[in-house]
Amino acid sequence: MLAAAGALALPAAAGPVDLYLTGAKYCPQGIAASAPRISEAQAIARTRTMLPADFCGPTVFVSGCTYDVENEYDSWRVYVHQYKDAGGRRDKGGLLHTYLILDAVGNCLAHIPGTEFGALN
Repeated sequence: MLAAAGALALPAAAGPVDLYLTGAKYCPQGIAASAPRISEAQAIARTRTMLPADFCGPTVFVSGCTYDVENEYDSWRVYVHQYKDAGGRRDKGGLLHTYLILDAVGNCLAHIPGTEFGALN
C-alpha cells in the first residue's frame, strides 16, 4: 500500500517540464553587442517577429495580444498574452501567453512559452 502511494507521488513531485523555443525563427540572435540599444517600442516590434504564426490572431478564439514590457538588468522582458474581445474588454481567460527576454540590442536570450490550457505538465 505504501509503495503504491509513493509511486503516485513521484510524478507530482517532478513538476512541470520547462520548454524553450529556440532557433532563428523563435529566438534569433546575431546582432552585434556594439549595435544601438533598442527602445521599448522596438522590443515589442522585435518580439512580434518571434511569435508563432497566428499567435495573436485574429482567430475564432484570439482577437489580439497585450505586451507587458520591463527593462531590467540591461535586458528587455516582454510578456505577451493573448486576449479575446468580450463586450469591450480584453478577456485573457484560458488563453496562451509567452515570455521573451531580449538583450539591450535585441538578441533573444530566452523564449519561454506558457503552459497550454489543459496541459498535464
